[in-house]
Amino acid sequence: MKNKKIYRIISKFSIFCLLLNLKNIGFKNFLIILKGYNITKNSKFFNNNYYIRHNKDINFFKFDPFVHYLCYGAKEGRNPSHNFNTNFYLSKYDDVKNSNINPLIHYCIFGIHEKRHINYNYETKNKNKIIKENYVSLSCPVFESMPLVSIIILNRNGVDNLKRLFDNFKENIVYSNYEVIVVDNDSNDASIQFLKEISKELPLKIIRNTENKNFSEANNQGFRESNGEYILLLNNDIETTYGWLNEMMGIIINDNNIGSVGAKLVYPMYYDSSNKKKSFKVQHAGIAFRTDGDNFRAYNIGNGMDPFDKSIKTDTVAGVTAAAILIKKSVYEEVGGLDETYVYGYEDVDLALKLLKRGYKNILCSTALLFHHESSTQRKDSIKKVIKRRKENFLYLNKIWKSYLFEKILEEKLKCEKLLTSDSLNIGIIVTEMGPNSTAGDVFTALEISKELINLEYEVKFITIDEKLNDPDFDIIINLLHNYDISNLNLKENIIKIAWMRNWFEEWVNKLEIYDYDIYIASSKKSCNYVSKILNKKVFLLPIATNPNRFNNIPPSNEYLCDYCFTGSYWNVQREIIDFLDPDDLNYKFSIFGKNWDKIDKFEKYNKGFFEYFNIPTIYASTSIVIDDANHVTKKYGSVNSRVFDAIAAKKLVITNGEIGSNELFHGLLPSFNSKEELNKLLRFYLENDEIRNSKINELHKIVLKNHTYKKRALELKNIFEHAIKEKLKFFKNPSISIMVPAPNKKSAKHWGDYHFALALKKQIRMKNFSTRIFFRKEWNKENYSDVVIVLRGLHKYETKPNQFNIMWNISHPELVSIGEYNSYDYIFISSIFMAEELSKKLKVPIKPLLQCTDEKLFFPEKSANHAHELLFVGNSRGVFRKIIKDLLPTKRELGLYGQHWEKFITKKYISDTYIPNHELNKLYSSCKILLNDHWQDMAKNGFVSNRIFDGLASGAFIISDEFKDSKKLFGDFLVTYSDKKQLKKLIDYYIENEDERIEKARIGRKIVLNNHTFEKRAEEILELIKNFKK
Repeated sequence: MKNKKIYRIISKFSIFCLLLNLKNIGFKNFLIILKGYNITKNSKFFNNNYYIRHNKDINFFKFDPFVHYLCYGAKEGRNPSHNFNTNFYLSKYDDVKNSNINPLIHYCIFGIHEKRHINYNYETKNKNKIIKENYVSLSCPVFESMPLVSIIILNRNGVDNLKRLFDNFKENIVYSNYEVIVVDNDSNDASIQFLKEISKELPLKIIRNTENKNFSEANNQGFRESNGEYILLLNNDIETTYGWLNEMMGIIINDNNIGSVGAKLVYPMYYDSSNKKKSFKVQHAGIAFRTDGDNFRAYNIGNGMDPFDKSIKTDTVAGVTAAAILIKKSVYEEVGGLDETYVYGYEDVDLALKLLKRGYKNILCSTALLFHHESSTQRKDSIKKVIKRRKENFLYLNKIWKSYLFEKILEEKLKCEKLLTSDSLNIGIIVTEMGPNSTAGDVFTALEISKELINLEYEVKFITIDEKLNDPDFDIIINLLHNYDISNLNLKENIIKIAWMRNWFEEWVNKLEIYDYDIYIASSKKSCNYVSKILNKKVFLLPIATNPNRFNNIPPSNEYLCDYCFTGSYWNVQREIIDFLDPDDLNYKFSIFGKNWDKIDKFEKYNKGFFEYFNIPTIYASTSIVIDDANHVTKKYGSVNSRVFDAIAAKKLVITNGEIGSNELFHGLLPSFNSKEELNKLLRFYLENDEIRNSKINELHKIVLKNHTYKKRALELKNIFEHAIKEKLKFFKNPSISIMVPAPNKKSAKHWGDYHFALALKKQIRMKNFSTRIFFRKEWNKENYSDVVIVLRGLHKYETKPNQFNIMWNISHPELVSIGEYNSYDYIFISSIFMAEELSKKLKVPIKPLLQCTDEKLFFPEKSANHAHELLFVGNSRGVFRKIIKDLLPTKRELGLYGQHWEKFITKKYISDTYIPNHELNKLYSSCKILLNDHWQDMAKNGFVSNRIFDGLASGAFIISDEFKDSKKLFGDFLVTYSDKKQLKKLIDYYIENEDERIEKARIGRKIVLNNHTFEKRAEEILELIKNFKK
């Protein structure tokens, strides 16, 4: 300050002084200073005498102390009082430092409210407290010998980190036999100079690189230069505490089964980072895993907990971080060190898994406490760069370890062990509804089995049919309902999906998504055989059962007393109990419990109404015999209803119409009836012979307690889960596949032929153990980690993504696809021989013809009088009066037309229905005399064969189609084509009259399709390509 008079005058006018500094302060900060001026000046955090006493130059120039601090002092690092440390506040709060606001002004206006700290006392006090508490817990091992430990530290422009790391390093390490190897990645700060200085006091070696090698490369480089029997990888952003290496060595030195030992890492004081709430909390106490979509993500155990929480102790863990990891040199070499494919992330997780797979243990040493100023170097990288790097590391880890992690984590969960994960086995059970007034049998099955699964220490959640779940996090889903589409849940591929078929077996096997399940369970041997034959899958036997604790030793109730009863509801479907039982004919007291029995006249006076499931034990306790009426969907398959098991558990005799189930599960001991006379005879006999009845009950009761309790079913389910894991593992050995379909969403998908095409393709691909998902058009831009994407290209363009093997199957509308779009894929299949030849001359990528096809398990001859038509056409108009219908009408022939949006083109008499389920199409095709087919004009011209031709011929239909390129090459004379309206009428008349010729052409046409054009064959060709792809 050259002119103290000028400065003295200026300082008397604080606003003028601030205005002179406006350029440096900024107008916004100028206003903030004015706002906080008086509050700050008069606060306890500014002291005139203190400021003058510690800043003699201010006194010399007679400068106003507060104005000086605002304009100059803060920037020069001066403190306004003993209560406030300027440098501390600026260094800890980057937002304040970057804002240019005076730190004291900021604190008085904002910082007090935000509970920010203003000096080093808090940090020092808390840090010292942790260090002292840890010191007391040290085990202080004594070593007979002290093998050399090579401490490898990676550095790049981290001189400040290094200074903190090596501050008291020698005093804190305690273990005396070590060498330090610093691998420097081309630093241009003062790192090398600092290292050279401390190398005079420490056994330190510097490896200088002229490039920035990644974490694995640099540490492996240090490993090769090391001399120690043990190596310790240590981050340069670590701050040590007393005895840390001693504690780690004390664990590893005498146990050859230990792969690695890691330290407990604690957050330092953080103020402005995302971890500010975790100051002096645990950052890392080992590694564990949890699911993340279809993948697995590692996380830090104990993160955010108190450093001395009782749950954090020296113990075996899945892995430890490479920020501080001790490992025997020979073991490090045995597993190949760090995988150099990773770039600053997940390399330590990979190392931990390699050690586990080799049979080694990874140990957290809770007494080796280190402060970790986490990722100081990485914070200098751009956010986009870090995100991209983490994603690539994450995907690479899962590519290598997904199968191993899936198997081991689920095996741990089944056994209730906690190493790789702390999560329990999470099971979801799909039920009709929940609540005390439920009448659905699936609810009671779910309720009882869930109790036993919970007793096995599993978690169970019920999912009702109207419930919407966003990315449900289950390990296993069990569906009990034939009428529920499991794809509604948008389940991850990792989830094991189980169909437990208790009834409605024919409906189950016709479900569109039936092949989405991993495991199939049925409730009787006969149903197992039926389902297995249809699906060509193994089906496990798991009958319904009982909870004996609920039904045994219950006192009777006078309100419910009767000689015999029936429990069950009437849903306007005929039941055999209605035909076979007439209580007025029998001189015994009868009661019927359930809904809607007042609608049946002969039961009205015996009707007791609906009772909750929890009242059923009292009802059974109050009767002698329970009638079982197996309904029509279960009786022929021998599936036994829960009332049979429950009543026997209550020590009551059951008389059943389910003879097959009685023979299968009760060795024929269960009395059965097939007529009114047999039922009446059995009721009279057992009600009049108590001793015989009780003897029979005792036999049956023993069978139920031994074989048919939910406790036993839960253990059987556990065995099935173990099998399911092995089955699911087959999928992880193959690339995962996504099929992109043009249908906009699931709701409208059933009207899109492309969707049914995708389902059939998915079924065959899954049969070959490839994980496969369908994505609708609105889902195309969702994050998708599949290895392979198959795009069914029709009307809509899909933007290919990098790092995936992209296959286009152009099944229609080639005129919409540009050469550039074709070339954006890795491989092209096209449903035309002609177009494949034409495009092969123009494209840079390989192309091959792959025609549309059929699913012979869905399309097979199955004639039905209810589906018969003389002429048949199936297809939507799509706003066009389609060629073959326009050429046909009017006609004297009987026409059945199925499809949408035809009303403005033809009269209603021709429209049979706007929609027919895909699984019923074969009945239509099989039962018509002539199936009509046409193509879009460009499709016919370019040789794209309609999938209706393949489906129709596979179903045994005789087809007349419009002409299309290569029809003779593909089908010879066994597919009849026409050229104009006159010829169409002539062909129809001829083949209606010549049935034998029509049938023969259909027979040979079917043979051609089955030999050459099935989804199984198409899937084999696609999968052969996928198995060989390199990306």
